[in-house]
Amino acid sequence: MVVKNVKVLITDLDDTIWDWLVMWYNSFNPYSNRIQNECRINKDNLISDFKQLHQKYHTSEVSYAYKELKSLTPESYNIIERDSEEKIGIIHEYYRNKKNNLKLYNDVLETLKIIKSKGTRIIGFTESNIFYTKWRIKTLNLDGIFDIIYSPEDHELPQTVDRVYEPSHWDLTQTQISKLPAKFKKPNPEILLKILKDNSATNKDAIYMGDKLDRDIYMANQINLTSVHAIYGNAIDNEAYNLLRAVTHWQNEEVQREIAIKDEVKNATVKPDYTIKNFKEILNLFNFENHGARSSS
Repeated sequence: MVVKNVKVLITDLDDTIWDWLVMWYNSFNPYSNRIQNECRINKDNLISDFKQLHQKYHTSEVSYAYKELKSLTPESYNIIERDSEEKIGIIHEYYRNKKNNLKLYNDVLETLKIIKSKGTRIIGFTESNIFYTKWRIKTLNLDGIFDIIYSPEDHELPQTVDRVYEPSHWDLTQTQISKLPAKFKKPNPEILLKILKDNSATNKDAIYMGDKLDRDIYMANQINLTSVHAIYGNAIDNEAYNLLRAVTHWQNEEVQREIAIKDEVKNATVKPDYTIKNFKEILNLFNFENHGARSSS
């Protein structure tokens, strides 16, 4: 078997580099439960409110804008914000849980450092907005590990939310950010082709990896780019996924688009070139080498 020489690694981020679903569920679930119980809000009404909030800003990560939830009152705001000797406040617990549950998958950091030491260009490609992506990169000490990250433009900060840090606080010092259009969604092979061009890469010396067959692998296969399925990130927790689906930011037309893509993928029998159960397995599949060219972006 001939081992492919790789100068450019393009990878999905959420549920490929870190476990996004676990982070989201372990912060949002206790947050919504405490609001429901301590503010005495009907569960169905609260879930509906969160769904509308997420759809307004096109992300399921804007749950902290609780003052825009229709079911709540100013008295509820006080309950959500108040810390006591017995327990931390609801909103403070939410932020703490997000940070404490943001974890890299096993062997990711060590593997990325090995690939980086070879001079290989490492590129992130994500649907998550720039702010949340920068926060995760900075929190996980990945600034400088990635050469560049392609991420959609941010939504505006909700007017009901006070800014704690200036926007520059979350700026990355070494990793570049390339803005994608707002509301960007995978699969989008045209942008994947743009990434190759921007980074002086070709199908011969690049690979793409991700956890979703119907988004990541399907997209790479459409342009004949070597695809690696990170199957470890596609293990769906039904309880977490069902909650996410109940409050999803996706509009009805986006849901229909997803259904159509899944049907197309099913009919096309999408297969990755490689499947890995642990991130470090890519070291045995490819020969990573020096990129040797600057980005043209």
